[in-house]
Amino acid sequence: MRDVVWGILLMALSITAMVIYFWALFLSPSNVKFLDRSISEWAIIIPVLAFVYLFLFVIAWIGWALATTPPSLPISEEKIKGGGEGQ
Repeated sequence: MRDVVWGILLMALSITAMVIYFWALFLSPSNVKFLDRSISEWAIIIPVLAFVYLFLFVIAWIGWALATTPPSLPISEEKIKGGGEGQ
């Protein structure tokens, strides 16, 4: 698909998601319950949970990268003083 089609599709999907989220948060009936919570409560719980998990996943990924990256090689004194291979 062309980039223009992807752009239009992403824009349409995001606007649709915004309308659905606004409805779920402000206009949904309060008497409809799922697992003893209303739709507007779920509209707050799900994004907060997703953002917290995303943040914790990034922190875990950074920790994994730090734990599995081998230490760098020490710099020899010749390279520090300017007598390295490139000169």
